[in-house]
Amino acid sequence: MRVLIGLLVIASALGWPTFNDLIPNGDKVPNPCNPSLIWNGVGHLGPYGSGPRNQFGHDFIKAGKVWSDICRLDSDGDGKYNGLELGDPNCEWSTTARNLTLPAFSHPGVCEPWDSTACLAMNASLDCHADKVSTDCEQIDEPGVKKYDMFLDNYSIPLKDFVFVCRIFDLPTQMDYHVIASKPINHQSKHVGQVAVYGCSPNAAELTRKTVFECSSSVAKPCQDLIAIMDQGEMDQGNCFPRDVGLLIGKSGYKQVLMKWTFQNPLKESARTNAGMSLYLTPNLKKYNAGVAILEETHFSIPGNLPTYSVSSACPSSCTQIQMKSPVTVVAGVNVMGHFGVKQRVDVERNDRIYNSITEDTKYDVNNPRVFWYTTPVPVLPGDMLKLTCEYNTMGVRNDVTWGMGPNQEICKTILIYYPKENWHDHHCESFKNIPLCALEIGDAVFGCTYRGFMLALTNDPGLYDLSNCAQSASCSDECLQKTRAARSSACLSGDMYDLWKLMAKSLRDPKLITLYKALVICEERYTSSMFEGRSQRGQK
Repeated sequence: MRVLIGLLVIASALGWPTFNDLIPNGDKVPNPCNPSLIWNGVGHLGPYGSGPRNQFGHDFIKAGKVWSDICRLDSDGDGKYNGLELGDPNCEWSTTARNLTLPAFSHPGVCEPWDSTACLAMNASLDCHADKVSTDCEQIDEPGVKKYDMFLDNYSIPLKDFVFVCRIFDLPTQMDYHVIASKPINHQSKHVGQVAVYGCSPNAAELTRKTVFECSSSVAKPCQDLIAIMDQGEMDQGNCFPRDVGLLIGKSGYKQVLMKWTFQNPLKESARTNAGMSLYLTPNLKKYNAGVAILEETHFSIPGNLPTYSVSSACPSSCTQIQMKSPVTVVAGVNVMGHFGVKQRVDVERNDRIYNSITEDTKYDVNNPRVFWYTTPVPVLPGDMLKLTCEYNTMGVRNDVTWGMGPNQEICKTILIYYPKENWHDHHCESFKNIPLCALEIGDAVFGCTYRGFMLALTNDPGLYDLSNCAQSASCSDECLQKTRAARSSACLSGDMYDLWKLMAKSLRDPKLITLYKALVICEERYTSSMFEGRSQRGQK
């Protein structure tokens, strides 16, 4: 009898591994309380197969332990069906066809996010602490893991209310490593705010500037890929990647990083610091490479003296359908705006409905942007739309606020860390004003303009919009105005598309495009005035 009881206890502690074999990714389901850990007893309330069954466990037993019968069920009631949560969105997995390539995204027996208002009542039996990232990162104790420190050397903190300071660091390159965790070091100074590390593109030339320098709220190319970031509330804990995920550095990955500190010193106190960041590296590469995606809107303008003004852009479903080979999982994110920014978010839309809102910050602080490390990683599927929205307050500002990196300019950007990197090959989704550039690149029509076809027609058809005589004039004649009206009637030469075309025409250096550009610019003022006059006359009638 003792032997039988012992065997039962062991089986319970391991979460009945034979049951785990009957569902996809049964042995790799992330712990909703801490995604760096595994929930071994998926059908039970306890993370090690202990305690009574959760609803997923009840459904599994009721279905005779047949996965296909419960794949489309939403056992935990969080709006995501079991197959989507366990990495089998098309319900194709079976015990005889285990050709599964996706990870488990979340727990099918725990409503997630576990601490949301909608889930708290359903998760009454779940014991989760509020820490979004555990200070105890198991991975850093694995054999071969080493700590790589980057810090300031007795740096004198500037006597300013706040300031951004940057420095370039070289990374180890003798072999490939995965960054699996990070933690601030020497952060005791009360003046140290956020600390962030950005990877510099491996394809860019080596940066030779190694001294400390003041920088802006947003870092410029080629160092824009977020590797690690912590705000004041996280200075006593670390950021830990999920167990099977690492960010590649070394021979095949990032070779340099830019570290950015935010210092706040409103009392102008004299102080020095050695603040920095430790990266935990392992030569034992993990299963998945982490990637960095950037969603960004550019070249926009915000009217002055407004309490609220929003700009938005999107990575359309047609783009993610082509750019993504398979689903990806977002594990972290951070918003980036300037001093006028007040709110920002990214919505994941699926089938014309908002599936999830990520990086939703309703009280944006440029000096200490909120860092999102997701207890429940967010799946993004090919065909999802990612919509970026930034809101600004320009009260007291007389002139328009333009896009740019200057002290009185604005930006609208979100940086996401996701995996597997290889599943999202073109992960910089940029918009010119509200025009998604990826849509133009794949040949989609935007505002009635199929940009690629239009540019080919301009290049290949000598008779299309021939304004060569107008380009040589000092002023816009009546004849040139008529030709300009004919050209500007095209959807590709009107509104924001016209501004984008002008930007592209100058960079392409095609003689015909340059000629057309010169002619349209010469007649731009007359054309705009005539359009206003026409609208005014139509209004009077």
